[in-house]
Amino acid sequence: MAFDIAQFFRTNKTPAIWAAFFGLVWLANFYGLFGLVFITYILCFLFNGPIETLAARTRLPRTLWAAVIYLVFLAVVLSLLSSVLPKLGSESTSFLKKLPDTLETLRRHLDQWAWLAPDMAAPISKVKDYLALEALVGVKAETLFTLAVNSFNQITNYVSTFLLGTLFSFLIMLDFPNLRAKTIALRDSRLRDIYDVTARSVVRFAIVVGMGFRAQMMIAAVNTLLTAVGLYILGIEPVMLLSTVVFFCGLIPVLGTFISSAPIVLVAVNTTGPSHALWAIVMIIIVHTIETYVLNPRIVAAMFKISPLITLMILYVGHKLFGLWGMVLGVPISVFVYRHVILGTEFQLSRPRESVAGGHTRGAASPDRKD
Repeated sequence: MAFDIAQFFRTNKTPAIWAAFFGLVWLANFYGLFGLVFITYILCFLFNGPIETLAARTRLPRTLWAAVIYLVFLAVVLSLLSSVLPKLGSESTSFLKKLPDTLETLRRHLDQWAWLAPDMAAPISKVKDYLALEALVGVKAETLFTLAVNSFNQITNYVSTFLLGTLFSFLIMLDFPNLRAKTIALRDSRLRDIYDVTARSVVRFAIVVGMGFRAQMMIAAVNTLLTAVGLYILGIEPVMLLSTVVFFCGLIPVLGTFISSAPIVLVAVNTTGPSHALWAIVMIIIVHTIETYVLNPRIVAAMFKISPLITLMILYVGHKLFGLWGMVLGVPISVFVYRHVILGTEFQLSRPRESVAGGHTRGAASPDRKD
């Protein structure tokens, strides 16, 4: 009997559609487009709610409020870039120049501790091996400048991707009601099978990722502010560079705390010695205690209330499989799969206009509903 490919796809319609969907996601990641798509979506998610609210309350055109919000956002971003990037560049250069001396200072203090406590000499020697510059950053001191140049080029690439994502999200927000209506119209087209299979799950997944990332951004911003105040009080420089590291590492749950703490402790050791580093560690513990017991329960609430051990496991697997994006999105994706796919729990929005998938809750929560 001849193999009928049409019959095969009709029989396995749902697996085939999802395989094609995830294949497109993989292609976007393979060709470096995933970051652009993600930034575009996050900005749409963040700005759609305020635009809808302002348009409904003032009865002014939605396009006008979209233009105003994006102009204000772009002005703020460009002001920050013009004032922060030069200072960030100079502080990064200074930090990299001092890094070998900082590590040497720390090794000298470890030698003193080993002399005072001979029983600890063996583990201290192991720690000293890990504090070698080549072991920490994977390069020798002679190639550190090349590393700095490559890092600057990478940052420039990130900035251009962010600005391009901002442009795309602005264009989407300008014509969002029309785009949404045409998307819903797919259920009456030849693509209705794809719409029926994927629409509800994709919308729910987008809501979970958007809400989770927004919550993590709020936590990272508060952590950055508290850390910057602590660094200023302790006299640890450069504040701008270290605070920037704290913010971006704060977007990675749990593991970002350890990543951002390392440069702070290193700089503190080089500033006034181990005693100063001890105060820096105390400051970090206080900040992340506030995050754990004040910010997380209030901001993240029940959505990301999972064990730190499970979080670390998710981050490790996500990093191994998908790199940086696996660390950033691993937790919300795992929460979605467990609560929606496995448990079948319905996700509820706290406010009706928080979904970029629909200007109204009824469109986001029920993509297959007939209007």
